[in-house]
Amino acid sequence: MRKVQLRAPAGNLKAVEQALDNGADAVYIGFTSPTNLRNFSGLNLSYDDAKQSVEMAHKQGKELYVVINSYPQKYEIEKAFLSIDQAVELGVDAVIVSDIANMEYINKNHPQLDIHCSVQTGSANAEIINFWQENFNVSCVVLPRVLNVSEIEQIAANTSVDIEVFAMGSLCTSYPGRCNVSQYITGESTNTRGVCTSPKFMDFKEKEGDITVSLNNIALNKIKNCNPNNSISKCSGHGGCHVLKDRKDGWDNSFIVNQRHVCKGQFINAELGLKGYAMHDTVILNTLGILSKLIEIGVGAFKIEGRQRPSVYSAKAAKLMRDAIDSYYADPVHYKTKPVWGNEVSVMFPEMSPSTGPYLGR
Repeated sequence: MRKVQLRAPAGNLKAVEQALDNGADAVYIGFTSPTNLRNFSGLNLSYDDAKQSVEMAHKQGKELYVVINSYPQKYEIEKAFLSIDQAVELGVDAVIVSDIANMEYINKNHPQLDIHCSVQTGSANAEIINFWQENFNVSCVVLPRVLNVSEIEQIAANTSVDIEVFAMGSLCTSYPGRCNVSQYITGESTNTRGVCTSPKFMDFKEKEGDITVSLNNIALNKIKNCNPNNSISKCSGHGGCHVLKDRKDGWDNSFIVNQRHVCKGQFINAELGLKGYAMHDTVILNTLGILSKLIEIGVGAFKIEGRQRPSVYSAKAAKLMRDAIDSYYADPVHYKTKPVWGNEVSVMFPEMSPSTGPYLGR
């Protein structure tokens, strides 16, 4: 049985280096273009940085993937094809795509290039996965985060395509590639504009030390008496602003970056007069406790979410997952989580509860 692979995210050249040095078997990146669904300002790699990334990975005997997972409109399709051509020029090991037009273009023009189906395709059964393989020679499919262990086992048993699952990072309340919540609030599609709840729609208003976080003028969260030494940018960044944790007045006392998303915003229940998360609590996916089960049912690769996160995250997440995977293969029968892993997860995702998502049941 082939050893399960660890695939880590990188939003810049430093993150690529950190992920590789901390145990990732492969790193996935995006180009600085609207062809990927994390098209943030200041994120993703230039052609030259991507070239260095490929060289770094190959020097270590590892792989480098490029994400081209948007659904391009008619006027954007040539940009998508250009990105595919550039990926081939760079010598990447695979491209992660969603749109059928991109798959067809690769098959006709670059048949030697490995195609990985993005989670955005929403491929949740063996029949569609085998369709991708038979028609476009797809070698790997990233499963959506809506399946339980039993369903993943059935899929793995009925396809020869490599099965990749998310192992750590943010969870989404919507079916991959089908989210309309963000589009309803911002007017921009998550599948064409490169991000759900785009940062350009975010607003942080400060008044007498209190900060209101809004998305397109819809308040998602409030922070009471935020420490004046923390600027708004710090309060809105990774790690959040942690103050006055024992307040009893209904205000949230910390702002976690995931609360930027409308589906994870806090809202008042007018009927009950209570405040809570209307759609999705701020939890993070952590599969360390069920890692052995996922490997044993036929999962071929573990994916860490988070190209938009800083390089230190790429390093810590890769190191943590590498330790867990190696621990399993050292003694599969007696595999168990280590207390230090829980501490590391808490550092990476402060104030957020770990979850196995749908893997152990919806």
